[in-house]
Amino acid sequence: MPPAGGPGTVDAHITLEELATASGLDVETLEELRGYGLLGPTSVGGAEYYDDEALAVATLAAGFARFGVEPRHLRLYKNAADREAGFVEQIVLPLVRQRNPEARARAVTTSEELLELGRGLRRALLRASLRELFGN
Repeated sequence: MPPAGGPGTVDAHITLEELATASGLDVETLEELRGYGLLGPTSVGGAEYYDDEALAVATLAAGFARFGVEPRHLRLYKNAADREAGFVEQIVLPLVRQRNPEARARAVTTSEELLELGRGLRRALLRASLRELFGN
């Protein structure tokens, strides 16, 4: 297991095989997720490790797989996440560019708040769309 990272780093701590065991997916499916940009390892001393976010993605992908959803279908979530990240980046970039600890802390807090707002808006819009589907 690689050493833990410092502030601002993500601790990557499990191998692909361990990720497969923990998520319930086979290595081939994890490789597909990686190929579609949904998983990305961190290289430590020539070895590749995955972090908690990768485990979350793999576990959620396993949940989708129970409904017959393949990794290629999950690209829409990756595309949406990339667009949303770009949106958040536009808002917090002026704070990040200030290069002082207080501004960076505000950037992190602001991005977390924007992510929560986005999560709520997506959920509300999705529920409204599905309500129309079921005629409620």
